[in-house]
This record gives sequence, C-alpha cells and structure tokens, in this order.
Amino acid sequence: MNPNNAKNRTTESLTKRQLSYKLSRLGFFLGLFMMTSLSQALPQDWKKEMVILSDRADIDRRAGTVIYEGDVLLTQGTLKIQAQRLTIYRNAEGLEKVVAEGTPATYQQQIEVDKPITNAKGDRIDYFTLERRITLRGDAELEQAGNVFSGNLITYDMTDETVKAVGTNSVSDQTERAPDGRIKVIIQPQSAPGNQK
Repeated sequence: MNPNNAKNRTTESLTKRQLSYKLSRLGFFLGLFMMTSLSQALPQDWKKEMVILSDRADIDRRAGTVIYEGDVLLTQGTLKIQAQRLTIYRNAEGLEKVVAEGTPATYQQQIEVDKPITNAKGDRIDYFTLERRITLRGDAELEQAGNVFSGNLITYDMTDETVKAVGTNSVSDQTERAPDGRIKVIIQPQSAPGNQK
C-alpha cells in the first residue's frame, strides 16, 4: 500500500467531513434566518381561513358578491370586523373588497408583530384586501397605541403606514363629527429616553 494514497484518502476524508460540517452549519443559519424572517412578516392573516357568522346570507355567483346581514362577525387570524351588513366582492383573482356597514361598523387587526392592535369604526368600512387599505366613512375613527384620528373620511394604507383624514367640510356627506366639521387627531406623548420602564 502506497503511503501517499493513504495520506490522500485521509485528507480527502477530512475535507469531506469539513465540507459536510460547514454545509450543516450553513443550513442551520439559513434555517434560523428564514424562521426569523417569517416571524417578522406575521401575522399573515390573509393566508388563514375566513369565518363569517350572520343571521342571513344572499349569494350572487355571477356578480361575485355575497351579502351577510344581521349581527355579522368576520374573523380571519387577528382580523375582526363587526357590522349589521357585510358585502364581499370577489373577482377572478379572489377576494377583492369587503364593505361593512353599521352604526358603527368596527374593524380590528394586528398589522405587524410587536405592534399594538389597530381599531377602527365608522358607518361604512371599505377593506381593500389586495391593496391592504381601509377607508372609513361617516363618524370615522382610527386608533393605534392610544393615538386617535377622527373625521368624516379616513383612509389607512397598511403597507405604507399612512393615514389620510378629511373633515365634514371637505366632502359632500355632511355627517357631523366635530362642531366645526374639522378632523381631530390625538397623539400620545412619548416617554423620555431615561423614563422608559
């Protein structure tokens, strides 16, 4: 037996073991990275089943609509919508829009992990599922972590994290929100860096 061949086999075997070890470590760290990335993207409410409870339902498959009436409750993951009337619009791509109507209709959802639940209410709530945007109309209010936006029309874009509010003087629907018809925003003070507990 040639001593050089034995040495080559040992080196080759050692190299395969090192490579295997490095690949297993790489796999571990990639798995850990992917788990961290996925957990930061939760809650993925749109991937969970939707449950709707109501007193009545009218389905029009050709129009792609379903109308639920009477103490309606829609839940999907952290999403919760309550209304007297709920209309669901579907297109070829799937669920397009949900319209909730009530006095008031309410919406709540945890938009991102480690962020508080967003609460909203209005006489009408349009939830555009593909665009991840809600529009609140008539005596509308949006609350996040104690900060409150109120007005006649509020649009909240969940992706861009932007809020646009309009008072009653700016739209044709003259539902009174404030005596002067303007929007109202309440922003909670932040804690001083040394005073956080």
